[in-house]
Amino acid sequence: MYLINKKTGVPEPLADDEAASQAEKPERRASGLRRGKSEAPPGEYTRTSDRRRPSWTPAAPGAKREKPAQSAKSYAVWLLARQDYSAASLCRKLASRGYDETEVEDAMTFVIGNRYQDDSRFAEQRSRGIENRAGNMRIEMTLRQKGIEPELAKKQVQQLAPEEERVLHAVGKFRAQVQRDGMTQELKLKIYRFLAYRGFSAKAIRAAIESLGADGG
Repeated sequence: MYLINKKTGVPEPLADDEAASQAEKPERRASGLRRGKSEAPPGEYTRTSDRRRPSWTPAAPGAKREKPAQSAKSYAVWLLARQDYSAASLCRKLASRGYDETEVEDAMTFVIGNRYQDDSRFAEQRSRGIENRAGNMRIEMTLRQKGIEPELAKKQVQQLAPEEERVLHAVGKFRAQVQRDGMTQELKLKIYRFLAYRGFSAKAIRAAIESLGADGG
C-alpha cells in the first residue's frame, strides 16, 4: 500500500503497521454502520416522526358521517334541545348523518307535530337576535339562507320595530367620533358604507346620519 507524500507528491510505500492500520479503517466504518441505524430503502420514511400514522382517517369531502345509534326521532329531539333549527336545516342535518328519506320524514313529522321545531318561532328568535345591528334586507336574507320560506321571512321582518329606530343602535359606535370631530364628509361616507353593508335602507341611513349630525352639532 502506498501513501502520497504531501511535500514531494511522490507515492511512498507504507510501513507494515501503518498499512494494517489503514486497512482496518474501512472495516471499522462498516462495523459502525452495522451497530448504528441502517439506512432506509429508497421511498421509505427515514425519520421517526415520519413513520407515525394518524390515528384517524379524514373523511372524503361530501361523505356522510357515521349514522348515530339512536333513531332519527331521538337524534332530532337531541339536536333541538341544544339549539333551534329551521325545518330545512334540520332535514339537511339528519340526512347528512346517514338517515334515509323515510326516517327523516318521520322525524320531522314528530318534532313539528309536538312543536319541538317551529319555523315561526325560529324566525322570530333569529330576527330578534340581530334586529339592532342589521337592516330589514339583511335580516330577511339571513332567514331565507336558513331555509325559512320567503313569505314567512318577510312577515317576520315586518313585525320588528321600524328601521329608523333600530338603526340608531347600530350607528351608536360613531357617536363619540362625531362629537369629537364633527360630521365630516369622510365620516359620513364611512357611516353610509357601514350601514348599507348591514342591510339598512337609504331612508334609515339618512335618519341615522341626521341624528348623529344633530348630536354632534
